[in-house]
Amino acid sequence: MGALRNKMVEEMKLRNFSARTEKSYVSAMVGLVKHYRQSPDQLTQEQIRTYLLHLQERGLSPSSRNVAISGLKFFYHQILGWNEQRLFLPPRKRSWRLPEVLSPKEVQRLLLSAVKLRDRCLLTTAYATGLRVSELVRLKVSDIDSARMMIRVEQGKGRKDRYTILSPRLLVELRGYWKQHRSRTWLFPNGK
Repeated sequence: MGALRNKMVEEMKLRNFSARTEKSYVSAMVGLVKHYRQSPDQLTQEQIRTYLLHLQERGLSPSSRNVAISGLKFFYHQILGWNEQRLFLPPRKRSWRLPEVLSPKEVQRLLLSAVKLRDRCLLTTAYATGLRVSELVRLKVSDIDSARMMIRVEQGKGRKDRYTILSPRLLVELRGYWKQHRSRTWLFPNGK
C-alpha cells in the first residue's frame, strides 16, 4: 500500500487532521489490506462490505467500526475518487445511552474520597468544568481568568480553543491548591 498510504497521509496532513485521526484511518486501511492481502485499489465494493461484516463478527464496538468506516470512506472517496455509487456503505446507526447521573451526595463523596489536595482539585475541576482529561492536564495557571470567571481551554478536542465557566466554589478550591503548590506554568504539574 506504500504509495497510496503516503498519498493518504499527505492528504490528511493537508486537511489538518489530528495525528490520532491519521493513525486511526491508516490503521483501518492496513487492516483491510492485511485481511485480503491485496492492494486496496484492487478490491471490490462487495469485498469492502464483507470486511466490515467481519469486523462486526469479531466483536468490534460500534464506535471502532465507525472509525474504520470513516477511514475507508476517506480513502476511497478522497484518494481513489470513488463516488457514492461505487462505494456505498449504509448509514451507520448510532446507539445513544443516557449517562448515569450521580446525586449531589454521591458527587461530594467522590470528591472527598481523594486524599491528596491535588487529586481532589483535579476531580473537582473536571466535574465543575466538564473538561476532558487531556484538556485538564494541559491547563496552565494563566488559563484561569478570575476577573471574568472563565477558564481558557487551548487546543482541546479538534484542536479548538474554547472557554468554560469557572464557578466561585471552584475558584476558592483552586486558590487554596495554588497557595500550597505555586506552580508557575502548569496548574496540575505532573508528579506533585
